[in-house]
Amino acid sequence: MLLIREFTLGPLGNNTYLLIEPTTREAVIIDPSFECEKVLVVLQQENLHLSQIWITHAHFDHIAGVQTLSDQIPGLVIGLHPDDFPLWQAQGGAPWFGWTLTLQVAPNLNFDHKQTLQLGSTLIQVLHTPGHSPGHVIFYIPSMELAFCGDLIFYHGIGRTDLPGGDFDQLTQSITHHIFSLPNQTRLFPGHGPATSVGEERYNNPWLGKSVSKNSI
Repeated sequence: MLLIREFTLGPLGNNTYLLIEPTTREAVIIDPSFECEKVLVVLQQENLHLSQIWITHAHFDHIAGVQTLSDQIPGLVIGLHPDDFPLWQAQGGAPWFGWTLTLQVAPNLNFDHKQTLQLGSTLIQVLHTPGHSPGHVIFYIPSMELAFCGDLIFYHGIGRTDLPGGDFDQLTQSITHHIFSLPNQTRLFPGHGPATSVGEERYNNPWLGKSVSKNSI
């Protein structure tokens, strides 16, 4: 079973996750945000080998730490869905908010819907969940009954859809088909805020009304 380290980083309170294979000490990071120097310290202290970066979507606050990590650990695999490549090339939308983001590296692993990733013996499923951004994905680990869901859904909240590439109908369809189809006990680790569960959001999320099916599909 993988170990999970959670970091809340940067001015927007981003959740960055470190997945660790305890036997080999190989690690993968999900959505490295600002202040990733804190993650580098943990990698050194715990003798971890970071091999890959997995990105749920290319908004600037979810990729702000990519360059820092790549500078310190050359040769990292960087995974992103191709539909978010234009967003990556636009600095993750940083200029929309008066920010500047410099990226000298590029994704070198294309995510696809229902693609299977592997860390040690643990299988991780990539699910394409557009709506917050065109190439948004989540990472679902059936054997651990958990999913890393980026900015698709939060504790009693959903991802914003008013930025370029956002689409409310797509977002709600993604939640219906790829969150509410999971068992109620599945833990959800979002890009911001506290963890939640499928059941909690199925029945208590105030943003998801009758237009969103709350039954498994």
